[in-house]
Amino acid sequence: MRASWDPALSLNDQYVITGDRHHHLVHVIRIESGENLLLLNGKGLKVTARIDSISKKEIRLTHLNHEQFLPSTQIDLALGVPKKEALELSLKQATELGINRIYLVRSQYSQIRLPEADRLQQILISALEQSNSVWMPELIEATWSEIPWSDFTLALMLDSQSEKRQKNDQKCFEKALLIVGPEGGFSPEEINYLHAQSQIEILRLPTPILRTPTAVATGAGILLGRLLD
Repeated sequence: MRASWDPALSLNDQYVITGDRHHHLVHVIRIESGENLLLLNGKGLKVTARIDSISKKEIRLTHLNHEQFLPSTQIDLALGVPKKEALELSLKQATELGINRIYLVRSQYSQIRLPEADRLQQILISALEQSNSVWMPELIEATWSEIPWSDFTLALMLDSQSEKRQKNDQKCFEKALLIVGPEGGFSPEEINYLHAQSQIEILRLPTPILRTPTAVATGAGILLGRLLD
């Protein structure tokens, strides 16, 4: 179903959409009167509404039903910033997979400056609307040392340069951090720092070197799979 994100969304009998959201829905998506539209606030609220009328400046809708979701996953992502195309795809995949927070880390082998915050936010909005996700990830610029390591019971590091290390046969977790590096991997200093974290589990997959977006999707899939065990 078509979807539209509104961070201020609350429960009402009627809704009105104006401004940029109106323009996008009418001129890009080309919605029509009588269609149903999902309204999402990125915080777990999903409203299904019927489009009653479309004018030059506003869309009027009627509430049909709604659901309020509670967080089902507690997975954050620490991403060593890759090149632009890989970064954008990684953000889209993280949104689709229900990642809670994304720590953007300028690692020693990162090769680009971060795009403008508005551009990054638009990528997340597009991914949320296309996937009908009820959760909008929070983007946080950070260094490795600024990540709140004590918040996590498990930190899964995908690293083709290191030997596999699993602590205490840990198969489940309360809150996990997925760690993925940029195209050039982790520097020796970063590896030493990350390996020293008590929650770290290192996974070396029996695959060729993965592109950053592939590693994000693979690592998130492994963690989500553990939640299903």
